[in-house]
Amino acid sequence: MDTLSVSDPRSGLLATVGEAVPDLRRLLDVWPPSGSSLPDPVVERLRATGVFRMALPADLGGLETDPLVQLRAVEQFAEVDASLGWYASIGSDGGYYASFLDPDTAADMFAADPDAITAGFVEPAGTAVAVDDGYTVGGHWPFGSASKHARWLASGCRVRGGDDDGRWIVALLPRAACTVEEDSWQALGLQGSGSYRYHAHDVRIPRTHTFAFDRPQRTSPLYRCPVMYRCNTPGVALGCARGALAEFTALLTNETDSGPAGSRRESALIHNALARAHAQIASARAYAYTTVSDLWTVLMAGDPLGAQERAALRLMIAHVTDVCRSALLDLFRACGGAAVHEQHPLQRRLRDILALGQHALASERTYQLAGAVLAGLASQDIAL
Repeated sequence: MDTLSVSDPRSGLLATVGEAVPDLRRLLDVWPPSGSSLPDPVVERLRATGVFRMALPADLGGLETDPLVQLRAVEQFAEVDASLGWYASIGSDGGYYASFLDPDTAADMFAADPDAITAGFVEPAGTAVAVDDGYTVGGHWPFGSASKHARWLASGCRVRGGDDDGRWIVALLPRAACTVEEDSWQALGLQGSGSYRYHAHDVRIPRTHTFAFDRPQRTSPLYRCPVMYRCNTPGVALGCARGALAEFTALLTNETDSGPAGSRRESALIHNALARAHAQIASARAYAYTTVSDLWTVLMAGDPLGAQERAALRLMIAHVTDVCRSALLDLFRACGGAAVHEQHPLQRRLRDILALGQHALASERTYQLAGAVLAGLASQDIAL
């Protein structure tokens, strides 16, 4: 699966990511597990790989990278720690957001610092009141992953007044104009994602600093579909599960204890759990890469993605998360009583995958929405 995009010269990003992995493991070894956001040295090492510019248009200094490369990059980081993968995925979304902006505005906002992190919550939890040539924005947004290190907070709003009254837009607010509640993320998992609540009050921005997902400004393949920013998100679940599988196998390989029935490595129950997890994770991974590859083929051919293809993407994300969670839970149970201790290697992995499973893209509603489209019904969800 890693060679799907080897013909893309920008897949050198993956080599850079791979080189950073040992440094990131070392930096995370001294990070307190209770930390609610990745520490600055970790984020700076992430930034140095170029991952935050992987989706940014090339003319803005970005890599404009094949979505399969993006998926693998996120997966590599999540194999180290799921919060790393989540930071890479969320923090790079600004590249896609830039494609919805007027080119001159996008250059003003992103070209000077293509490695800038964009965080936020794009669902319309805020209000944008139309004034003159812009908006006055206010609201409370429940999650802002990576917001501690972000330059821009992409904040979903409903327009009040003007020609776009009632319309869903996303306002790119300067982080400095918002209040980020850095004590608001004590979570089951993804503890390092810094998914803080944030709010804004009467922030005045020009209309050019907003966009709507149905009004793209670019036509190159990567930006032809408004939901392409989701394509790398299953890399977090896959990386988390693959990391857990490696840690589970290492526990068996390094085991020195033996009892009357021999070591756990010789247990048929362990063999069963290990083999099933391998198969589940490998099948989910194949599904993810194949789905993204199929979508990319359509876009490269110059065709738009229809409702069926977009539903297929959303369905894949939910299913991959479900399968990875199931596989990881089986591995955790196979570890027996030892796994209940907080320092057990699979503890953090399990909490992370459980947190991922609570995301809206992995909810049961996803199956209902996608199933209705696959059955030939018109989608009632503008974000599908």
